[in-house]
Amino acid sequence: MNKFLDPDPSEFKKMEKERVIKELEKAIQKAEAEGKNSDVEELKKELKDLTHESLWDKFEKIVKDSIKH
Repeated sequence: MNKFLDPDPSEFKKMEKERVIKELEKAIQKAEAEGKNSDVEELKKELKDLTHESLWDKFEKIVKDSIKH
């Protein structure tokens, strides 16, 4: 079926995550420029938490990829 009519939820989730990551990166740059060190550290932690892929996520991805092949 057409991807437009039947979008893959994992693709949408991936795109949304990328959007949030970009927004966090911009917010970090802005906070650094304004000298708001506490905000920078908080935003960096949030970014790290968002970009850190858990061991379970990696395992799940490997299993899904092996099933596809």
